[in-house]
Amino acid sequence: MKALIFVIGLIFSLGFTAVETTNVMITEQSQVIIKGKSNVNSFQCQYNSALLKEEYCITFLKAKNSTICDGAVIEIKSDGFDCKHRMITRDLKSILKTDEFPNITIELIELTHSNPLTAKVNVTIAGQKKAYEIPVQYHAKDNNVKGVLNLNIQDFSLEAPKKLLGAIVVNNQVEIDFNLYFRY
Repeated sequence: MKALIFVIGLIFSLGFTAVETTNVMITEQSQVIIKGKSNVNSFQCQYNSALLKEEYCITFLKAKNSTICDGAVIEIKSDGFDCKHRMITRDLKSILKTDEFPNITIELIELTHSNPLTAKVNVTIAGQKKAYEIPVQYHAKDNNVKGVLNLNIQDFSLEAPKKLLGAIVVNNQVEIDFNLYFRY
C-alpha cells in the first residue's frame, strides 16, 4: 500500500494531473490506405477494416502538454490490404514479407498537445521498429483521428519490386493515410 501511494505521489510530482484507464475499440468505418508510386503509375491499397475487431485497454497519464499512453498497440494484419489489382496486391504482400511477418504493429507512445496535435508512435514492419512523430487531427464529436505517416520502406530493410527487367520501379517512399473511428 505504501508503494502504491509512493507511485501515485511520484506521478503527480512529475506534473501528471490524471491517470485514466479506458477500453477502446476501432470501428469498421475506419480506413487505413497505403499510397505509393512507380515511375509509371500510382497505387492505393486499402486495409480491410473488418479485421480491426480487437478491444484495447489503454492507460493514459495526462500531463500539462502531453499524454503518455500505455497499452495502445494496434496490430494490423500485413496481408489485410487490397490494392484492387491482383498483381499489385501480391507485390505488396511480397514487400511486407507477410508469410514471415503476419502483423504490422503500431504503438502509440505519447500525444503532444501542440498545434497540430502530434502522436509519437513506434511502427514495426517486417521485424524492424522505427519511431515517428505524426501530426494528427482529433475530432471529439466523432471520436475520430486522422493523419498521414510518410515512410521509406528501406528504413525497414524492405526492397521495392522491379518489373519488366527494371523498366518499372516502385518508389521507396510510401504514404499511410489513416482515418480511425473509436468507440469507448
